[in-house]
Amino acid sequence: MRTFLIALPILAMLASPAHATGGWRCRTAAEPMIEITVAFGHTAGSALFAQRLQVDGRDVPVEAPQWWLDDSELRLVLTDPQANERLAVVRAMRKGDAYDGSVIYRGKRRWIRCYES
Repeated sequence: MRTFLIALPILAMLASPAHATGGWRCRTAAEPMIEITVAFGHTAGSALFAQRLQVDGRDVPVEAPQWWLDDSELRLVLTDPQANERLAVVRAMRKGDAYDGSVIYRGKRRWIRCYES
């Protein structure tokens, strides 16, 4: 009986619902240092629930009105919060465990690599 009471909380934790979420972190290698982080759900049609753009360590407020992720390609458009201006556009292709491609920021194209976070 005592063993059962000890095992009960552990079994209850294992039976809790899964929080099916994922995310990606993308970084450039050259100046300015651009880092893009996105988080999303793993259900059909789920939206991004967190997006972040940092340029040289400074947070830039963004929204992500368009994005695409599959086994071969990642695409992401980040706009200002009012969606009046495109701030960053990412397009990357899968290379092993990462996605390599480019980001267009302020009219200049830079190389970027994205990893699952």
